[in-house]
Amino acid sequence: MRLVTIFGLLLLAFLFHCGDAKAETADNIQFISLDEVKGKMAAKEDFYLLIGRLDNVDTQNALDRLSQIDQVIYCLDTKDIDYVAYKKFAKKYNIRTMTHLGHFKGKYQFAVANVFTVDLPSFLGYQGILFQNQQNLLY
Repeated sequence: MRLVTIFGLLLLAFLFHCGDAKAETADNIQFISLDEVKGKMAAKEDFYLLIGRLDNVDTQNALDRLSQIDQVIYCLDTKDIDYVAYKKFAKKYNIRTMTHLGHFKGKYQFAVANVFTVDLPSFLGYQGILFQNQQNLLY
């Protein structure tokens, strides 16, 4: 009985330590829904989007790395969204990894990067010199 009580207390302490990942992120990270992403695309906005699951270690590490940059990054948490709608979106934009960083210009994904290996200031300041004549790199 004593062992069960100690285990329960340790589990509670761990859960309180983890907290809410959305509440603990930096000011430059803004969480967004899939419908809001589509709205930004329809409005032809230029934005950076991190796609991942907040309960995934790679996504958490990516958020930590992106929080050090002075650039607004939108984050789409795929944990609790409509599976069919997300799969259609992921197929259209060739999203194949759990943690995906993309630069969107309107309805086109202009560039993608591995958030763990890319030089973030260069990627986030990229002007598209090499691909200025292409509307979508993934088609």
